[in-house]
Amino acid sequence: MNTDLHDLKPGYYWYTMANDPLAVIHIHEDGGATLMGTDYRIGAEGVADMVRQGERFFWIEPPQL
Repeated sequence: MNTDLHDLKPGYYWYTMANDPLAVIHIHEDGGATLMGTDYRIGAEGVADMVRQGERFFWIEPPQL
């Protein structure tokens, strides 16, 4: 990953804020992300803002091949 804005490694995460339902986000190699189920893409700064606002991220372990 080539960002120092947050420490989330590339991959898939469940994320939530407060009592909102869980949703899935894909963190890309550049630190940006795509919200699953949408075409919405945010940059690394947007992901860092989510972390600063208190959104919680839970790593989704990739399946064994």
